[in-house]
Amino acid sequence: MTLQQSLKKKRYLLHKIYEHYRFVKPYMARNKKGGHTNTVTNISIFSEPRGGSTWMASLLTRLPQSVLVFEPMFLIPAYREIKPVQFVFNQYIPEEAAWPEATEYFRKLYHQEIDSFSSLRLYYSNKSLRDIRNSRYFIYKDVNSNMLLPWLTRQFDINPIYLLRHPCAVISSQLKYRHWDYIQQDLRAYFPDPKDRHQELFEQYKDVIGKISKPEERLAAEWALHNVVPLKHPENNRRWITVSYEKLYNEPETELENIFSRLGVDMPAEIYSAIRKPSFTTINSSKSLIEQGGQLAAWKQSLTTAQVRNILQIVREFGIDIYDESPEPDYSRIYV
Repeated sequence: MTLQQSLKKKRYLLHKIYEHYRFVKPYMARNKKGGHTNTVTNISIFSEPRGGSTWMASLLTRLPQSVLVFEPMFLIPAYREIKPVQFVFNQYIPEEAAWPEATEYFRKLYHQEIDSFSSLRLYYSNKSLRDIRNSRYFIYKDVNSNMLLPWLTRQFDINPIYLLRHPCAVISSQLKYRHWDYIQQDLRAYFPDPKDRHQELFEQYKDVIGKISKPEERLAAEWALHNVVPLKHPENNRRWITVSYEKLYNEPETELENIFSRLGVDMPAEIYSAIRKPSFTTINSSKSLIEQGGQLAAWKQSLTTAQVRNILQIVREFGIDIYDESPEPDYSRIYV
């Protein structure tokens, strides 16, 4: 790092520290005392990694006075407020379970009471911290909490959107992304540590998980585990807004109008101009496909026939059979 780069980084950090103590700490302190008078609306996006959550968030942050809360359940590095709770990645909590520490963490999160600088700098890394106190809409983007949806929605009013994307499309993207390079060497059973809380779901599918022998099968098991809870729930698309990535991509006007209608929020006119814009997490090889409208079937060129077969077989063994070799799902069984 050059001297100029080092000085620039220090200036940026000092600016964030100033914003934190000048604007954010008083705002969070007022929230803790129950004196926050602004009309605040939480909108929470739940999705798989590489499932379109950043794209959806970029659309929703077109709302005026909105701020993005980025991955509040990302555990590395562990935020100060979340570390004592001892969550694991993609934590599962049964719908009626009691976990007071988990409840308190989410209560602070959704009521904008978390005020440590380390946490806020990560949550709001792309937003001026001074703007938080004037925000009306807090858009929570979360790719690690699908299995919490029934539990969370029993306790909090978070306007949840559950974004569901074809497993072959998700896994194709994951295999291209460097974050998942470890999968090529690590096919160990996808089970939590014995000391971790709430392993009921993993035990239910241990026979399927135990057969994993290929990278795409492990990713398919993860996709299925993370989606079987909300997708199979009797109140799917009732307690939360279920959105098919593919339908949103093909019929954006209809789907967005439905989403905003159910949220009870006026839809910004400029949102349509962002539909075909790649998100900042899109890899370069996919950008032209998105801009040209060819995104949905792209996985057919990057996955082999055997990989597609292996992915769909694992997913079906979890009882999810709304997807096949077609780019689009059986919509009638998603929008129940």
